[in-house]
Amino acid sequence: MASLAKHCFARLTDMESVKSSKVSSPNPIARHSVHFDNHQKYYNELSSLSMNGCQGDNPRAPIGTIETKTFPMAPTPASAADRLNSAIYDLKSNPSQLESGIIRLEVPIDEHIEALDWLRSQSLDPLLPRSYYSGRESSIVHQEKLVGVAGFGSAVSFRHLDAFSLNDWHSIKRFLSKSSPLIRAYGGMRFDAKANISPEWQDFASFYFMVPQVEFDEFEGSSMIAATVAWDNRLSTTYEQAVAALEATMRQLSSVIKSNINNNSSSQQPIMLDQTHFPNQISWELAVNKALDSIKSKDSNLTKVVLARSSRVHTNAEIDPLMWLEALKAEGVNSYQFCVQPPEAPAFIGNTPERLFYRDQLSVTSDALAATRARGSSEALDLQIGRDLLSSPKDHHEFAVVRESIRRKLEAICSSTIVEPNKSLRKLPRIQHLYAKLTGTLEQEDDEFKILSSLHPTPAVCGQPMEDARVFIIETESFDRGYYAGPVGWFGGEESEFAVGIRSALVGKDIGAILYAGTGIVEGSQPAMEWKELELKTSQFTKLMKREAPRMAISGQPQH
Repeated sequence: MASLAKHCFARLTDMESVKSSKVSSPNPIARHSVHFDNHQKYYNELSSLSMNGCQGDNPRAPIGTIETKTFPMAPTPASAADRLNSAIYDLKSNPSQLESGIIRLEVPIDEHIEALDWLRSQSLDPLLPRSYYSGRESSIVHQEKLVGVAGFGSAVSFRHLDAFSLNDWHSIKRFLSKSSPLIRAYGGMRFDAKANISPEWQDFASFYFMVPQVEFDEFEGSSMIAATVAWDNRLSTTYEQAVAALEATMRQLSSVIKSNINNNSSSQQPIMLDQTHFPNQISWELAVNKALDSIKSKDSNLTKVVLARSSRVHTNAEIDPLMWLEALKAEGVNSYQFCVQPPEAPAFIGNTPERLFYRDQLSVTSDALAATRARGSSEALDLQIGRDLLSSPKDHHEFAVVRESIRRKLEAICSSTIVEPNKSLRKLPRIQHLYAKLTGTLEQEDDEFKILSSLHPTPAVCGQPMEDARVFIIETESFDRGYYAGPVGWFGGEESEFAVGIRSALVGKDIGAILYAGTGIVEGSQPAMEWKELELKTSQFTKLMKREAPRMAISGQPQH
Protein backbone atom coordinates (compact mmCIF):
# COMPACT_ATOMS: atom_id res chain seq x y z
CA MET A 1 0.00 0.00 0.00
CA ALA A 2 1.21 3.50 -0.77
CA SER A 3 2.44 5.55 2.19
CA LEU A 4 -0.34 7.31 4.02
CA ALA A 5 -0.60 11.07 4.11
CA LYS A 6 -0.13 12.68 7.52
CA HIS A 7 -2.54 15.35 8.63
CA CYS A 8 -2.66 17.82 11.48
CA PHE A 9 -5.26 17.03 14.12
CA ALA A 10 -5.00 20.39 15.89
CA ARG A 11 -8.35 22.03 16.53
CA LEU A 12 -9.38 25.06 14.49
CA THR A 13 -9.27 28.39 16.24
CA ASP A 14 -12.31 29.57 14.31
CA MET A 15 -14.60 26.62 15.02
CA GLU A 16 -17.26 29.03 16.25
CA SER A 17 -17.61 30.35 12.67
CA VAL A 18 -18.88 26.99 11.42
CA LYS A 19 -22.23 27.16 9.62
CA SER A 20 -24.54 24.30 10.53
CA SER A 21 -27.84 23.02 9.18
CA LYS A 22 -29.45 20.04 10.83
CA VAL A 23 -32.59 18.04 11.49
CA SER A 24 -32.54 16.35 14.90
CA SER A 25 -34.77 14.48 17.33
CA PRO A 26 -34.56 14.89 21.11
CA ASN A 27 -33.96 11.27 22.08
CA PRO A 28 -30.42 11.01 23.47
CA ILE A 29 -29.17 7.72 24.89
CA ALA A 30 -26.21 6.84 27.06
CA ARG A 31 -22.93 6.95 25.13
CA HIS A 32 -21.15 3.64 24.66
CA SER A 33 -17.45 3.73 25.52
CA VAL A 34 -15.28 1.97 22.92
CA HIS A 35 -11.47 2.00 22.87
CA PHE A 36 -9.31 1.61 19.73
CA ASP A 37 -5.58 1.12 19.36
CA ASN A 38 -3.50 2.90 16.72
CA HIS A 39 -2.03 -0.13 15.01
CA GLN A 40 -1.98 0.48 11.25
CA LYS A 41 -3.40 -2.93 10.36
CA TYR A 42 -6.34 -2.33 12.66
CA TYR A 43 -7.00 1.03 11.06
CA ASN A 44 -6.91 -0.56 7.61
CA GLU A 45 -9.50 -3.12 8.71
CA LEU A 46 -11.57 -0.45 10.44
CA SER A 47 -11.66 1.84 7.40
CA SER A 48 -13.12 -0.97 5.29
CA LEU A 49 -16.10 -1.45 7.59
CA SER A 50 -19.39 -0.02 6.37
CA MET A 51 -22.76 0.04 8.03
CA ASN A 52 -25.36 -1.60 5.77
CA GLY A 53 -28.44 0.58 6.00
CA CYS A 54 -30.66 -2.18 4.58
CA GLN A 55 -30.29 -4.39 7.65
CA GLY A 56 -32.61 -2.42 9.93
CA ASP A 57 -35.97 -3.79 11.04
CA ASN A 58 -37.78 -0.45 10.60
CA PRO A 59 -36.67 1.37 7.44
CA ARG A 60 -39.13 4.21 8.03
CA ALA A 61 -37.82 5.08 11.50
CA PRO A 62 -36.25 8.57 11.45
CA ILE A 63 -32.64 8.86 12.52
CA GLY A 64 -31.61 11.13 15.36
CA THR A 65 -29.92 13.89 13.36
CA ILE A 66 -29.10 14.83 9.77
CA GLU A 67 -26.62 17.67 9.78
CA THR A 68 -24.18 19.56 7.55
CA LYS A 69 -21.40 21.72 9.00
CA THR A 70 -19.74 24.11 6.56
CA PHE A 71 -16.34 25.48 7.55
CA PRO A 72 -14.50 28.57 6.28
CA MET A 73 -13.03 28.37 2.78
CA ALA A 74 -9.49 27.02 2.53
CA PRO A 75 -6.94 28.12 -0.08
CA THR A 76 -5.64 24.63 -0.95
CA PRO A 77 -6.68 20.95 -0.70
CA ALA A 78 -4.03 20.38 1.97
CA SER A 79 -5.30 23.15 4.24
CA ALA A 80 -8.88 21.98 3.64
CA ALA A 81 -7.90 18.46 4.72
CA ASP A 82 -6.32 19.88 7.88
CA ARG A 83 -9.57 21.65 8.71
CA LEU A 84 -11.53 18.47 8.13
CA ASN A 85 -9.25 16.50 10.43
CA SER A 86 -9.62 19.15 13.11
CA ALA A 87 -13.39 18.96 12.79
CA ILE A 88 -13.29 15.15 13.02
CA TYR A 89 -11.17 15.47 16.15
CA ASP A 90 -13.85 17.75 17.57
CA LEU A 91 -16.53 15.13 16.78
CA LYS A 92 -14.44 12.57 18.63
CA SER A 93 -13.93 14.86 21.61
CA ASN A 94 -17.58 15.86 21.86
CA PRO A 95 -19.52 12.67 21.08
CA SER A 96 -23.17 12.74 20.16
CA GLN A 97 -25.62 11.35 22.70
CA LEU A 98 -28.04 10.28 19.96
CA GLU A 99 -28.42 6.63 19.02
CA SER A 100 -28.34 7.39 15.29
CA GLY A 101 -27.41 10.16 12.90
CA ILE A 102 -25.40 11.37 9.94
CA ILE A 103 -23.12 14.43 9.95
CA ARG A 104 -21.39 15.92 6.92
CA LEU A 105 -18.36 18.17 7.42
CA GLU A 106 -17.47 20.27 4.37
CA VAL A 107 -14.68 22.71 3.58
CA PRO A 108 -14.88 24.85 0.41
CA ILE A 109 -11.61 25.28 -1.51
CA ASP A 110 -10.78 28.52 -3.31
CA GLU A 111 -9.49 26.66 -6.35
CA HIS A 112 -11.13 24.78 -9.21
CA ILE A 113 -9.97 21.17 -9.18
CA GLU A 114 -11.52 18.40 -11.25
CA ALA A 115 -13.14 15.75 -9.07
CA LEU A 116 -11.84 12.95 -11.28
CA ASP A 117 -8.27 14.27 -11.01
CA TRP A 118 -8.67 14.23 -7.23
CA LEU A 119 -9.93 10.64 -7.23
CA ARG A 120 -7.16 9.47 -9.57
CA SER A 121 -4.61 11.02 -7.21
CA GLN A 122 -5.66 8.77 -4.33
CA SER A 123 -3.72 5.54 -3.69
CA LEU A 124 -6.36 3.57 -1.84
CA ASP A 125 -6.72 0.22 -0.16
CA PRO A 126 -8.95 -1.93 -2.44
CA LEU A 127 -11.24 -2.48 0.56
CA LEU A 128 -12.40 1.12 0.15
CA PRO A 129 -15.23 1.58 -2.37
CA ARG A 130 -15.02 4.38 -4.95
CA SER A 131 -17.64 6.41 -6.77
CA TYR A 132 -17.80 9.15 -9.38
CA TYR A 133 -20.74 10.89 -11.00
CA SER A 134 -20.91 13.79 -13.43
CA GLY A 135 -24.37 14.88 -14.53
CA ARG A 136 -25.32 15.99 -18.01
CA GLU A 137 -26.71 19.21 -16.56
CA SER A 138 -25.20 20.84 -13.47
CA SER A 139 -27.15 21.21 -10.21
CA ILE A 140 -27.04 24.54 -8.38
CA VAL A 141 -25.62 24.06 -4.88
CA HIS A 142 -24.19 26.86 -2.71
CA GLN A 143 -25.01 29.30 -5.55
CA GLU A 144 -22.61 27.44 -7.88
CA LYS A 145 -23.04 24.77 -10.53
CA LEU A 146 -22.00 21.32 -9.28
CA VAL A 147 -20.03 19.66 -12.08
CA GLY A 148 -18.93 16.32 -10.64
CA VAL A 149 -18.67 14.35 -7.39
CA ALA A 150 -16.00 11.79 -6.46
CA GLY A 151 -15.79 9.80 -3.26
CA PHE A 152 -14.19 6.91 -1.46
CA GLY A 153 -14.98 4.96 1.67
CA SER A 154 -18.56 4.45 2.79
CA ALA A 155 -20.20 6.20 5.75
CA VAL A 156 -23.23 4.00 5.14
CA SER A 157 -23.88 1.61 2.28
CA PHE A 158 -27.00 -0.12 0.99
CA ARG A 159 -26.61 -3.53 -0.63
CA HIS A 160 -28.74 -6.65 -0.94
CA LEU A 161 -29.10 -9.73 -3.12
CA ASP A 162 -32.86 -9.23 -3.41
CA ALA A 163 -34.39 -6.74 -5.84
CA PHE A 164 -34.49 -3.09 -4.81
CA SER A 165 -37.72 -2.59 -2.88
CA LEU A 166 -39.79 0.18 -1.32
CA ASN A 167 -38.28 -0.70 2.06
CA ASP A 168 -34.79 -0.36 0.60
CA TRP A 169 -35.73 3.05 -0.77
CA HIS A 170 -36.97 4.09 2.68
CA SER A 171 -33.74 2.72 4.22
CA ILE A 172 -31.78 5.13 2.03
CA LYS A 173 -34.10 8.11 2.36
CA ARG A 174 -34.01 8.07 6.18
CA PHE A 175 -30.37 9.24 5.95
CA LEU A 176 -31.21 12.10 3.57
CA SER A 177 -32.71 15.56 4.10
CA LYS A 178 -33.55 18.69 2.12
CA SER A 179 -31.53 20.67 4.69
CA SER A 180 -28.38 18.72 3.69
CA PRO A 181 -28.60 18.61 -0.13
CA LEU A 182 -25.12 17.18 -0.67
CA ILE A 183 -25.64 14.13 1.53
CA ARG A 184 -26.40 11.74 -1.28
CA ALA A 185 -26.33 7.99 -1.86
CA TYR A 186 -24.48 7.12 -5.10
CA GLY A 187 -24.69 3.75 -6.86
CA GLY A 188 -26.74 1.59 -9.16
CA MET A 189 -28.68 -1.61 -9.62
CA ARG A 190 -28.93 -4.59 -11.91
CA PHE A 191 -30.72 -4.53 -15.23
CA ASP A 192 -32.68 -7.61 -14.17
CA ALA A 193 -32.78 -8.52 -10.48
CA LYS A 194 -34.47 -11.84 -11.34
CA ALA A 195 -31.53 -13.09 -13.42
CA ASN A 196 -28.71 -15.15 -11.92
CA ILE A 197 -25.63 -13.18 -10.83
CA SER A 198 -22.40 -14.21 -12.57
CA PRO A 199 -19.02 -14.22 -10.73
CA GLU A 200 -17.80 -10.91 -12.16
CA TRP A 201 -20.88 -9.13 -10.75
CA GLN A 202 -21.16 -10.87 -7.39
CA ASP A 203 -19.65 -7.98 -5.36
CA PHE A 204 -22.33 -5.64 -6.70
CA ALA A 205 -25.28 -7.74 -5.46
CA SER A 206 -28.71 -6.73 -6.78
CA PHE A 207 -28.05 -3.08 -5.93
CA TYR A 208 -25.30 -1.07 -4.26
CA PHE A 209 -25.39 2.51 -2.98
CA MET A 210 -22.99 4.40 -0.73
CA VAL A 211 -22.80 7.75 1.04
CA PRO A 212 -19.06 8.48 0.68
CA GLN A 213 -16.96 8.88 3.81
CA VAL A 214 -14.62 11.25 1.96
CA GLU A 215 -15.98 13.25 -0.96
CA PHE A 216 -14.70 15.83 -3.41
CA ASP A 217 -17.17 18.16 -5.11
CA GLU A 218 -16.19 20.00 -8.28
CA PHE A 219 -17.99 23.29 -8.95
CA GLU A 220 -17.57 25.52 -12.00
CA GLY A 221 -15.29 27.96 -10.18
CA SER A 222 -14.25 26.24 -6.97
CA SER A 223 -14.12 22.91 -5.15
CA MET A 224 -15.09 21.36 -1.85
CA ILE A 225 -13.86 18.44 0.24
CA ALA A 226 -16.17 16.75 2.71
CA ALA A 227 -16.21 13.94 5.26
CA THR A 228 -19.33 12.17 6.47
CA VAL A 229 -19.93 10.06 9.57
CA ALA A 230 -23.06 7.93 10.02
CA TRP A 231 -24.09 5.70 12.88
CA ASP A 232 -27.07 3.72 14.11
CA ASN A 233 -26.92 1.53 17.21
CA ARG A 234 -29.70 -0.65 15.80
CA LEU A 235 -27.46 -1.40 12.82
CA SER A 236 -24.59 -2.37 15.17
CA THR A 237 -22.54 0.74 14.40
CA THR A 238 -22.03 3.14 17.29
CA TYR A 239 -21.03 6.77 17.06
CA GLU A 240 -17.52 5.97 18.36
CA GLN A 241 -17.03 3.21 15.82
CA ALA A 242 -18.20 5.44 12.97
CA VAL A 243 -15.86 8.29 13.92
CA ALA A 244 -12.92 5.90 14.30
CA ALA A 245 -13.68 4.40 10.86
CA LEU A 246 -13.74 7.89 9.34
CA GLU A 247 -10.38 8.68 10.97
CA ALA A 248 -8.94 5.53 9.44
CA THR A 249 -10.19 6.44 5.97
CA MET A 250 -8.89 9.99 6.27
CA ARG A 251 -5.40 8.59 6.92
CA GLN A 252 -5.41 7.40 3.28
CA LEU A 253 -6.31 10.82 1.86
CA SER A 254 -3.75 12.47 -0.39
CA SER A 255 -3.90 16.23 -0.89
CA VAL A 256 -1.42 16.19 -3.77
CA ILE A 257 -3.56 16.47 -6.89
CA LYS A 258 -2.12 15.10 -10.12
CA SER A 259 -3.97 17.26 -12.61
CA ASN A 260 -3.82 17.23 -16.41
CA ILE A 261 -2.75 13.61 -16.50
CA ASN A 262 -1.83 12.70 -20.07
CA ASN A 263 -4.26 10.00 -21.11
CA ASN A 264 -2.69 9.68 -24.55
CA SER A 265 0.75 8.73 -23.27
CA SER A 266 1.82 5.53 -25.01
CA SER A 267 3.36 4.30 -21.76
CA GLN A 268 -0.06 4.45 -20.07
CA GLN A 269 -2.28 3.00 -22.77
CA PRO A 270 -2.77 -0.78 -22.63
CA ILE A 271 -2.65 -2.67 -25.91
CA MET A 272 -5.48 -5.03 -26.78
CA LEU A 273 -4.24 -8.61 -27.12
CA ASP A 274 -7.55 -10.27 -27.92
CA GLN A 275 -11.30 -9.69 -27.76
CA THR A 276 -14.02 -12.33 -27.40
CA HIS A 277 -17.65 -11.50 -28.14
CA PHE A 278 -20.65 -13.14 -26.49
CA PRO A 279 -22.40 -13.87 -28.77
CA ASN A 280 -20.04 -14.08 -31.75
CA GLN A 281 -21.27 -12.72 -35.07
CA ILE A 282 -22.74 -16.02 -36.27
CA SER A 283 -24.68 -16.54 -33.04
CA TRP A 284 -25.72 -12.89 -33.14
CA GLU A 285 -27.33 -13.37 -36.55
CA LEU A 286 -29.25 -16.37 -35.22
CA ALA A 287 -30.44 -14.38 -32.18
CA VAL A 288 -31.60 -11.42 -34.27
CA ASN A 289 -33.46 -13.68 -36.70
CA LYS A 290 -35.08 -15.46 -33.74
CA ALA A 291 -36.23 -12.09 -32.43
CA LEU A 292 -37.59 -11.08 -35.86
CA ASP A 293 -39.49 -14.36 -36.15
CA SER A 294 -41.06 -13.73 -32.75
CA ILE A 295 -41.97 -10.13 -33.66
CA LYS A 296 -43.65 -11.30 -36.88
CA SER A 297 -45.45 -14.23 -35.22
CA LYS A 298 -49.19 -13.92 -34.62
CA ASP A 299 -48.69 -15.95 -31.42
CA SER A 300 -46.35 -13.35 -29.90
CA ASN A 301 -47.03 -9.88 -28.47
CA LEU A 302 -43.40 -8.84 -28.91
CA THR A 303 -42.91 -5.69 -31.00
CA LYS A 304 -39.35 -4.81 -29.96
CA VAL A 305 -36.53 -6.45 -28.05
CA VAL A 306 -33.10 -5.04 -27.22
CA LEU A 307 -30.34 -7.61 -27.64
CA ALA A 308 -26.95 -6.94 -26.13
CA ARG A 309 -23.37 -8.13 -26.57
CA SER A 310 -20.65 -8.66 -23.99
CA SER A 311 -17.06 -8.32 -25.24
CA ARG A 312 -14.26 -9.54 -22.98
CA VAL A 313 -10.98 -7.75 -23.68
CA HIS A 314 -7.50 -8.85 -22.61
CA THR A 315 -4.64 -6.35 -22.66
CA ASN A 316 -0.89 -6.37 -22.10
CA ALA A 317 -1.26 -4.31 -18.90
CA GLU A 318 -3.92 -3.70 -16.28
CA ILE A 319 -6.48 -1.08 -17.30
CA ASP A 320 -6.96 1.88 -14.99
CA PRO A 321 -10.76 2.42 -15.01
CA LEU A 322 -10.38 6.05 -13.93
CA MET A 323 -7.97 6.73 -16.79
CA TRP A 324 -10.58 5.37 -19.19
CA LEU A 325 -13.21 7.49 -17.52
CA GLU A 326 -10.99 10.58 -17.91
CA ALA A 327 -10.73 9.85 -21.63
CA LEU A 328 -14.50 9.35 -21.89
CA LYS A 329 -15.05 12.80 -20.39
CA ALA A 330 -13.38 14.32 -23.46
CA GLU A 331 -16.25 12.86 -25.51
CA GLY A 332 -18.81 13.31 -22.75
CA VAL A 333 -20.59 16.49 -23.78
CA ASN A 334 -24.32 15.88 -23.33
CA SER A 335 -23.62 12.65 -21.45
CA TYR A 336 -23.23 11.29 -17.93
CA GLN A 337 -19.95 9.82 -16.70
CA PHE A 338 -20.07 7.40 -13.78
CA CYS A 339 -18.05 4.94 -11.74
CA VAL A 340 -19.50 2.47 -9.25
CA GLN A 341 -16.94 0.31 -7.44
CA PRO A 342 -17.90 -1.64 -4.29
CA PRO A 343 -15.12 -2.90 -1.96
CA GLU A 344 -12.62 -5.24 -3.65
CA ALA A 345 -14.68 -5.23 -6.84
CA PRO A 346 -14.03 -4.24 -10.45
CA ALA A 347 -15.23 -0.79 -11.47
CA PHE A 348 -18.39 -0.29 -13.51
CA ILE A 349 -17.81 2.82 -15.61
CA GLY A 350 -19.67 4.47 -18.44
CA ASN A 351 -20.37 7.47 -20.61
CA THR A 352 -24.12 7.35 -21.18
CA PRO A 353 -26.31 9.88 -23.01
CA GLU A 354 -29.56 8.50 -21.61
CA ARG A 355 -31.32 9.92 -18.56
CA LEU A 356 -33.75 7.63 -16.78
CA PHE A 357 -35.16 10.44 -14.64
CA TYR A 358 -34.28 13.57 -12.71
CA ARG A 359 -36.40 14.69 -9.78
CA ASP A 360 -36.35 18.21 -8.33
CA GLN A 361 -38.89 18.12 -5.50
CA LEU A 362 -42.18 17.34 -7.33
CA SER A 363 -40.91 17.92 -10.88
CA VAL A 364 -39.64 14.85 -12.75
CA THR A 365 -37.99 14.67 -16.18
CA SER A 366 -37.15 11.67 -18.37
CA ASP A 367 -35.63 11.04 -21.81
CA ALA A 368 -36.75 8.95 -24.74
CA LEU A 369 -33.62 8.01 -26.69
CA ALA A 370 -33.57 5.42 -29.47
CA ALA A 371 -32.41 4.69 -33.03
CA THR A 372 -28.76 5.21 -33.94
CA ARG A 373 -26.63 6.57 -36.77
CA ALA A 374 -22.94 7.41 -36.99
CA ARG A 375 -21.84 11.04 -37.22
CA GLY A 376 -20.76 12.23 -40.65
CA SER A 377 -17.15 12.94 -41.58
CA SER A 378 -18.18 16.42 -42.80
CA GLU A 379 -20.86 18.86 -41.72
CA ALA A 380 -22.84 18.33 -44.92
CA LEU A 381 -22.71 14.54 -44.59
CA ASP A 382 -23.60 14.77 -40.91
CA LEU A 383 -26.71 16.83 -41.73
CA GLN A 384 -27.75 14.32 -44.41
CA ILE A 385 -27.34 11.37 -42.01
CA GLY A 386 -29.43 13.25 -39.45
CA ARG A 387 -32.20 13.91 -41.98
CA ASP A 388 -32.20 10.24 -42.98
CA LEU A 389 -32.56 9.24 -39.31
CA LEU A 390 -35.46 11.65 -38.81
CA SER A 391 -37.30 10.37 -41.90
CA SER A 392 -36.63 6.61 -41.50
CA PRO A 393 -39.92 4.69 -40.84
CA LYS A 394 -38.04 1.83 -39.16
CA ASP A 395 -36.17 4.17 -36.80
CA HIS A 396 -39.28 6.24 -36.10
CA HIS A 397 -41.11 3.08 -35.04
CA GLU A 398 -38.25 2.04 -32.72
CA PHE A 399 -38.18 5.53 -31.19
CA ALA A 400 -41.95 5.94 -30.89
CA VAL A 401 -42.22 2.68 -28.94
CA VAL A 402 -39.81 4.12 -26.34
CA ARG A 403 -41.36 7.60 -26.17
CA GLU A 404 -44.96 6.42 -25.85
CA SER A 405 -44.07 3.84 -23.21
CA ILE A 406 -42.40 6.49 -21.04
CA ARG A 407 -45.31 8.88 -21.64
CA ARG A 408 -47.86 6.29 -20.44
CA LYS A 409 -45.81 5.47 -17.33
CA LEU A 410 -45.43 9.13 -16.39
CA GLU A 411 -49.13 9.81 -16.99
CA ALA A 412 -50.02 6.96 -14.62
CA ILE A 413 -48.06 8.57 -11.76
CA CYS A 414 -47.89 12.32 -12.52
CA SER A 415 -50.68 14.89 -12.40
CA SER A 416 -49.52 16.37 -15.73
CA THR A 417 -47.11 15.32 -18.48
CA ILE A 418 -45.49 17.37 -21.26
CA VAL A 419 -43.46 16.03 -24.23
CA GLU A 420 -41.17 18.71 -25.69
CA PRO A 421 -39.48 18.23 -28.07
CA ASN A 422 -41.64 15.47 -29.46
CA LYS A 423 -38.88 14.21 -31.77
CA SER A 424 -35.46 15.68 -32.48
CA LEU A 425 -31.82 14.70 -32.90
CA ARG A 426 -29.38 14.29 -30.05
CA LYS A 427 -25.89 14.47 -31.51
CA LEU A 428 -22.94 12.93 -29.66
CA PRO A 429 -19.29 12.89 -30.78
CA ARG A 430 -19.48 9.48 -32.50
CA ILE A 431 -23.20 8.82 -32.92
CA GLN A 432 -26.61 10.49 -33.05
CA HIS A 433 -30.05 9.40 -31.83
CA LEU A 434 -33.69 10.34 -32.00
CA TYR A 435 -34.65 12.12 -28.79
CA ALA A 436 -37.65 13.46 -26.84
CA LYS A 437 -37.86 15.09 -23.40
CA LEU A 438 -40.78 14.24 -21.11
CA THR A 439 -41.66 16.23 -17.98
CA GLY A 440 -44.24 15.50 -15.29
CA THR A 441 -45.39 16.65 -11.86
CA LEU A 442 -45.56 14.15 -9.00
CA GLU A 443 -48.46 14.15 -6.55
CA GLN A 444 -46.01 13.62 -3.67
CA GLU A 445 -42.24 13.20 -3.37
CA ASP A 446 -42.64 9.63 -2.10
CA ASP A 447 -43.77 8.75 -5.63
CA GLU A 448 -40.07 8.76 -6.54
CA PHE A 449 -39.88 5.00 -5.93
CA LYS A 450 -42.86 4.50 -8.25
CA ILE A 451 -41.10 6.48 -10.97
CA LEU A 452 -37.90 4.44 -10.62
CA SER A 453 -39.61 1.06 -10.54
CA SER A 454 -42.01 1.99 -13.35
CA LEU A 455 -39.56 3.55 -15.80
CA HIS A 456 -36.88 0.86 -15.49
CA PRO A 457 -36.35 -0.89 -17.78
CA THR A 458 -37.42 1.33 -20.66
CA PRO A 459 -38.10 -0.13 -24.12
CA ALA A 460 -34.81 1.52 -25.17
CA VAL A 461 -32.84 -1.12 -23.22
CA CYS A 462 -35.35 -3.97 -22.87
CA GLY A 463 -38.19 -3.95 -25.39
CA GLN A 464 -41.97 -3.92 -25.68
CA PRO A 465 -43.98 -5.38 -24.00
CA MET A 466 -41.44 -5.23 -21.19
CA GLU A 467 -42.04 -8.62 -19.58
CA ASP A 468 -42.14 -10.46 -22.92
CA ALA A 469 -38.87 -8.77 -23.91
CA ARG A 470 -37.25 -9.50 -20.54
CA VAL A 471 -38.05 -13.20 -20.80
CA PHE A 472 -36.80 -13.29 -24.39
CA ILE A 473 -33.52 -11.70 -23.28
CA ILE A 474 -33.02 -14.25 -20.46
CA GLU A 475 -33.71 -17.13 -22.84
CA THR A 476 -31.48 -15.77 -25.62
CA GLU A 477 -28.46 -13.98 -24.13
CA SER A 478 -25.59 -16.14 -22.85
CA PHE A 479 -24.11 -13.62 -20.39
CA ASP A 480 -25.11 -11.65 -17.32
CA ARG A 481 -25.83 -7.98 -18.06
CA GLY A 482 -25.21 -7.09 -14.41
CA TYR A 483 -25.54 -3.32 -14.01
CA TYR A 484 -25.32 -2.76 -17.77
CA ALA A 485 -28.51 -0.91 -18.86
CA GLY A 486 -29.56 -0.65 -15.20
CA PRO A 487 -30.19 2.61 -13.28
CA VAL A 488 -27.00 4.42 -12.21
CA GLY A 489 -27.09 7.64 -10.20
CA TRP A 490 -27.94 9.08 -6.80
CA PHE A 491 -30.69 9.73 -4.28
CA GLY A 492 -30.79 13.05 -2.43
CA GLY A 493 -33.12 14.76 0.03
CA GLU A 494 -34.44 17.35 -2.42
CA GLU A 495 -33.24 15.99 -5.76
CA SER A 496 -32.41 12.59 -7.27
CA GLU A 497 -31.03 11.65 -10.68
CA PHE A 498 -30.50 8.40 -12.53
CA ALA A 499 -28.98 7.69 -15.91
CA VAL A 500 -29.23 4.42 -17.82
CA GLY A 501 -25.99 2.45 -17.54
CA ILE A 502 -25.33 1.97 -21.25
CA ARG A 503 -22.07 2.71 -23.19
CA SER A 504 -20.43 1.03 -20.23
CA ALA A 505 -17.76 -1.44 -19.18
CA LEU A 506 -16.68 -3.52 -16.19
CA VAL A 507 -12.97 -2.90 -15.65
CA GLY A 508 -10.18 -4.24 -13.46
CA LYS A 509 -9.66 -6.82 -10.72
CA ASP A 510 -8.00 -9.38 -13.00
CA ILE A 511 -10.82 -9.42 -15.56
CA GLY A 512 -9.26 -6.96 -18.04
CA ALA A 513 -12.41 -5.29 -19.32
CA ILE A 514 -15.87 -6.40 -20.35
CA LEU A 515 -17.53 -4.01 -22.82
CA TYR A 516 -21.31 -3.89 -23.17
CA ALA A 517 -23.53 -2.66 -25.99
CA GLY A 518 -27.03 -3.32 -27.22
CA THR A 519 -29.31 -2.54 -30.12
CA GLY A 520 -33.07 -2.50 -30.57
CA ILE A 521 -34.55 -5.17 -32.81
CA VAL A 522 -37.82 -4.27 -34.54
CA GLU A 523 -39.43 -5.32 -37.79
CA GLY A 524 -37.03 -4.34 -40.56
CA SER A 525 -33.85 -4.82 -38.51
CA GLN A 526 -30.93 -6.47 -40.31
CA PRO A 527 -28.41 -8.59 -38.30
CA ALA A 528 -25.34 -7.22 -40.12
CA MET A 529 -26.38 -3.60 -39.63
CA GLU A 530 -27.17 -4.18 -35.97
CA TRP A 531 -23.70 -5.75 -35.49
CA LYS A 532 -22.14 -2.62 -36.98
CA GLU A 533 -24.13 -0.55 -34.50
CA LEU A 534 -22.66 -2.60 -31.64
CA GLU A 535 -19.16 -1.92 -32.97
CA LEU A 536 -19.94 1.79 -33.18
CA LYS A 537 -21.19 1.92 -29.61
CA THR A 538 -18.16 0.13 -28.13
CA SER A 539 -15.71 2.16 -30.19
CA GLN A 540 -15.33 4.75 -27.39
CA PHE A 541 -13.56 1.98 -25.43
CA THR A 542 -11.79 0.05 -28.18
CA LYS A 543 -10.27 3.28 -29.54
CA LEU A 544 -8.59 3.84 -26.18
CA MET A 545 -6.57 0.67 -26.71
CA LYS A 546 -5.54 1.80 -30.19
CA ARG A 547 -4.25 5.16 -28.94
CA GLU A 548 -6.67 7.18 -30.98
CA ALA A 549 -7.30 10.71 -29.70
CA PRO A 550 -10.84 11.22 -28.34
CA ARG A 551 -13.21 12.43 -31.04
CA MET A 552 -14.81 15.82 -30.46
CA ALA A 553 -18.20 16.85 -31.74
CA ILE A 554 -18.48 18.28 -35.23
CA SER A 555 -18.91 22.07 -35.24
CA GLY A 556 -18.45 22.40 -31.50
CA GLN A 557 -21.27 21.45 -29.13
CA PRO A 558 -23.58 18.54 -29.94
CA GLN A 559 -27.04 19.61 -31.07
CA HIS A 560 -30.43 18.50 -29.80
